[in-house]
Amino acid sequence: MNRLFPLTAALFAAATAHAEPYCANLLREDTLPKKYAKSAPVYSDTGSGWVFTKDQLKDRYDMKSSSQELVQAIVDEFAKRDVQLAIMVAPPRPVVAGQAQLDTAMGDVRYDVGAARASFDALLAGLAKTGAIVPNLSDAALADPALREDFYFQRDTHWTPTGAAVSAIELARLVNALAPDRLPNDGSFGVADLRPSGTIEENGSLAGLVRSVCGTDLDIETATSFDLTRSGGLLDDTAEGPAIALVGSSFSARYKRDHYRFGDALARAFDAEIENYSVSGGGPIGAIEAYVLSGALDRGEHPLVIWELPYTESFNSVSFLRQLLGALQRDVAPVEVAHVEQSAQSVSIKVDANASLSGIEITSGDLSNQSFRLQVRFDNGSTSKLSLSRRSSVPAEMRTASLYSSLKVFGHRTPVEIVISAGKGATIAGVGVF
Repeated sequence: MNRLFPLTAALFAAATAHAEPYCANLLREDTLPKKYAKSAPVYSDTGSGWVFTKDQLKDRYDMKSSSQELVQAIVDEFAKRDVQLAIMVAPPRPVVAGQAQLDTAMGDVRYDVGAARASFDALLAGLAKTGAIVPNLSDAALADPALREDFYFQRDTHWTPTGAAVSAIELARLVNALAPDRLPNDGSFGVADLRPSGTIEENGSLAGLVRSVCGTDLDIETATSFDLTRSGGLLDDTAEGPAIALVGSSFSARYKRDHYRFGDALARAFDAEIENYSVSGGGPIGAIEAYVLSGALDRGEHPLVIWELPYTESFNSVSFLRQLLGALQRDVAPVEVAHVEQSAQSVSIKVDANASLSGIEITSGDLSNQSFRLQVRFDNGSTSKLSLSRRSSVPAEMRTASLYSSLKVFGHRTPVEIVISAGKGATIAGVGVF
């Protein structure tokens, strides 16, 4: 539940007196164009320039026990292959902006920054318990007022090169502390070593929203970039060593390139080559699922894999966790099923209650449209609904015909029937369980 509630006028009159939104239409779903409606209410302040959409104002991040179990199983699969998994979640933008900025922009609605940060910290603690290396990037962002001010763009959802560099440095420091033998040169480059070198420009997705709804053109934001030249030269042994895989989101591949120089910052912080497989718009697992299914993980091509995903993706949306775990466990032997009824649009599978299922494989008939819904019925009569899909932003060369989902971690319940439905435009070419 979001902790958004009306404020008393007396308590926050001073904070709201100077707040002026870009326009009132931002606050109402029915006055926003259809593609922006789900973002309402959108809070803004022309004085500070900050813009916050509804999806950024979550205050619950900590994982349920079922999610914790699934993440643990994912990390265990990496460990079986002797690959260290690092999970990087950018800190919530409202937490970095701070309570004063939120109060001014939101007027008589209250968002509890402290509660959001505590829940985010609990998420990171839960992720770290699995054996993954998980830096607390909210701590890193809030460690210094100047870093905090420069960490995020005000009219875009992404971090700046400052935010990217600080995050890379924090990860390298933590890897050096927790896995000192994993990478030879990590952890020796710090925030104090950052040297400005030019700027980058950001048109801003939130600036585009304001332009569309309010008819207001906002200035392009600029942010400082840095000299991230690696310390080792071409003939220097310190420049050699294993490469690192980065499988992230638009934070790592904005505009189909490393716009915020996160990969460059990682290369400098680790003094290692970074192979960036990130997918902008690919969702929480677009890049990492493709990496797993490519066989790179099984071949042990990288001793460290960095899974970066936005804080707006909830670990309690277990479908993507099951999909990633299914891909990791896809080589388990197939299971005989009692009965299958199949068409191009739906499949019903009845499973012997004594069968031990690990997962399911769906072969799609069209690589460009891979969206399926699963309803799993259990031996106690209960049901669970799952989705199994790839977003359209995942490039064709990173797709496979098969999608997988784990059918484990359901507590004491045993699946006895699985009904699969194809999404609009998708077709089912085949199904198997393992």
